[in-house]
Amino acid sequence: MKKPRILIVDDSMAIVSSLSAILSVSGYEVGSAFNGSEALRKIHDEDFDLVICDIEMPGITGLDFLGRVRREYDNNLDVILMTGYLDHDYFIEAIRLGASDFIRKPVDSKQIIRSIQSLQERKKGQNNFRDFFEHVEQSEFCFTIDPRHFSKFTITKVFNTFMRQNIPVSSAALNEIMICLDEMIYNAYIHGILGLSVSERTLEHSALQELIEARLQDDEIATRRMLFAFSINFTDRTITISVEDNGQGFDYESWIQRVKKEPKLNLDEHGRGISMLYHLSDSLEFSQGGRKVTIIKKLDRNHSK
Repeated sequence: MKKPRILIVDDSMAIVSSLSAILSVSGYEVGSAFNGSEALRKIHDEDFDLVICDIEMPGITGLDFLGRVRREYDNNLDVILMTGYLDHDYFIEAIRLGASDFIRKPVDSKQIIRSIQSLQERKKGQNNFRDFFEHVEQSEFCFTIDPRHFSKFTITKVFNTFMRQNIPVSSAALNEIMICLDEMIYNAYIHGILGLSVSERTLEHSALQELIEARLQDDEIATRRMLFAFSINFTDRTITISVEDNGQGFDYESWIQRVKKEPKLNLDEHGRGISMLYHLSDSLEFSQGGRKVTIIKKLDRNHSK
């Protein structure tokens, strides 16, 4: 594998210089930064595969830096944290933020090389998985969701991570897919499962949550299910997503006709979901009396409707 380009971040010039020398001798291309702010600018302006960062820095700490990287820059960028000590709370927080590995100070040269090589092997495995998908003609996935546990996880975040890590897809297309999926799942939950009226959906947040919890105590509602399925056709570079519920359905035909007459995306609260699905997908279809909605989206570019 091509050796990663590494950014070393530490407020100690001696440590940066020492690590740079060790890694350069080992054949790595190395960049340096002496604080978190400088490091953030560098990963924004330049391409790095891995960051080795001290936790205890003035200003933006290593944990702050890691959190910013995960939120604002590259969720797949490996970050190795260096520290003279690592108590339980630091360790847990670093794991939650997505630290790739930990190195104790003073840094042992063999240990840091082993850590880098281990991360390379892990990346190689991810790339092999991605290559596998590139040579598959079509793949299909299907999930049944219990509404009582729906609020414990975010399907779009899970799906987003899976797509980014395993499926070659443009950022623009993925963003629109996520918007559509969010609308599809939310509408199935609110309309199909819970059967909330327009006035109930506009309740203040705490009141709405209380109403939802009360509805889910009803056995007839709690036994309803949402079915989320998607298939990826690698030949024509499209993804088909469907969300189905066993609720009452709705008069989708009149809504489709209304949306077709609208030249622009309707962002009004009522009818907003169907409008977004229609304008952001390449194909939109309702079936089973409105209980199932299916979209098709090109993976490479925005829709061409």
